[in-house]
Amino acid sequence: MTVTFTAAHRPPVGYAVSCGCDEATARAPRYGAWRDAQDAADRANTAADARRPLPGCATPETCPEYPLYAEEVDPDGRVPDVTVSSINAVGVLEALGVSLAAEPDAVESEALEGGMPLEAPEDGVVVPIAVVDACGELPVEDFRARVLTALGLAPEDPGVPGIQLGRTYVGGRPAGYLQRRLQDLYALADWCAAHGRDVAWY
Repeated sequence: MTVTFTAAHRPPVGYAVSCGCDEATARAPRYGAWRDAQDAADRANTAADARRPLPGCATPETCPEYPLYAEEVDPDGRVPDVTVSSINAVGVLEALGVSLAAEPDAVESEALEGGMPLEAPEDGVVVPIAVVDACGELPVEDFRARVLTALGLAPEDPGVPGIQLGRTYVGGRPAGYLQRRLQDLYALADWCAAHGRDVAWY
C-alpha cells in the first residue's frame, strides 16, 4: 500500500481514453463525459483485433496487454505526484508534523522494535507491515513551510535494511531517503503554488 502526495483535486476539463502513460494521455482525444470515454475504452478493449499501442505510449511492448480506461484531464495538464510506501509514509508525515488518521495500536507498537518483531509466536511469524490510513490537505504555503522546517530539522536518514522472513520480504529504505523525499515534496509544493493549488495526500 502507498500514500500519494499531489495537487488538490480540481474538476476535470474532459476525459481521455488512456493506457496510463503520460504522453499517451496528453495526445488522446477528449470526451466531454466520463461515460462516453469509458464506452470508447470498452469498445477498444473488446475489439476482435489485438490492440496497438497508443501514440505516445511509453511501454509499447507491454501496454497493449492491459485494458484502456477513462482518465480525467486536469485543467493544469500533467499534475506531479510523490508516492511513498505505507511503511515510509509514517516517517515522512511525522517529519512534516502531520498527525496520522489513527495512532498505531499500543500492543502492536510494543511488539516491534525498529521494524523487527521482538518475538515470533509459536504458531507462526510476525510480519511487520505498516498500515497507514493517511489522507489530508493543506494550504500550499503551510505545506511548503512544513517541508522547509523538516529539511532543516530532520536528522540525516541513516536508512533501514529490508527484512526477509521466510518467503515474505518487507522493503527497507536507503540512507538519505527522507531528505530526498522532502526535496521531492518541496518541488511538488512549488508546482502547486505556481498553479494556485493546495497539496493533498491519500
